[in-house]
Amino acid sequence: MKPALFIAALSSVFLQAQQASPPAALKFDVVSIRRHAADSGPAQIGPTPDGFRSIGLPLFAIFQFAWALPNHSGVLRGNQIDGSPGWLTTELYDVVAKVAPADLAGWHNPQIRQAQIRQAMLRTMLQAMLAERCKVVVHYADKEMPVYDLVIAKGGPKFKPAETVDTAELRRKRPAAGIMRGNGAMAEEGPEKTQFYAISMATLAGTILSSLAERPVLDKTGLAGYYDLVLPASALKPQRLSPSPLAPQPLDAPPPPPEGESIFTALPLATGLRLKPAKGLVQTLVIDHVERPSPN
Repeated sequence: MKPALFIAALSSVFLQAQQASPPAALKFDVVSIRRHAADSGPAQIGPTPDGFRSIGLPLFAIFQFAWALPNHSGVLRGNQIDGSPGWLTTELYDVVAKVAPADLAGWHNPQIRQAQIRQAMLRTMLQAMLAERCKVVVHYADKEMPVYDLVIAKGGPKFKPAETVDTAELRRKRPAAGIMRGNGAMAEEGPEKTQFYAISMATLAGTILSSLAERPVLDKTGLAGYYDLVLPASALKPQRLSPSPLAPQPLDAPPPPPEGESIFTALPLATGLRLKPAKGLVQTLVIDHVERPSPN
């Protein structure tokens, strides 16, 4: 896996997590951070049966996942992080972090293994790891940057208000659907389409479309409430607007030529909404302090 593709490995459009109280927090017991070696294997990043591994990628990739905003797409884009020194995006590292043997049962707890809880817990663990090994200090701030505004297309919306917003009722009626992040919305993925139930425009913009367009998407529809809508499976693929997820995107860059259907062509046809290039205030991560990792 190349660094430019790591977002696709971590960012999940749909979360098949059930609502539950998070288990007790875990932490990494043993952490190895070394400069990347050619014999370490192909580039990879993500949880493992006993912890976490990032091979052949800059530490910046871990920052992008560890401090991703709740209820938004799975990782921060490169231009949503300010204050990073050059080495953080260019030097490649092999990171192997393991939980204590006594905590392995907890790590394999079915609750933790569900996507929403696993991601939240893993982010907390990675933040603690980087704070200890790299003396990281960060804060969030608003920044004006290129975005897409989600607006109503000519002809108006092509979807209806949600049949129900009651999660328990949705579970009974749609047992194949999984709960997404944000307000109890659910998604039922099929081979040709994905049906969303009880989804707000804010969740559609911030969670689904921001992942697909690879640029922050802001809800400018003016539509309140919750809706049932459908997107074709061929459109639910991230678009490559820049050569690397570490690189900023120019404001006026046109959508890439679609290989078949893309979210830019499918969204108006399926929903009566469209993505309009704009500038807007986006919450970003500011790195106040970071050092190269301390020795193992």
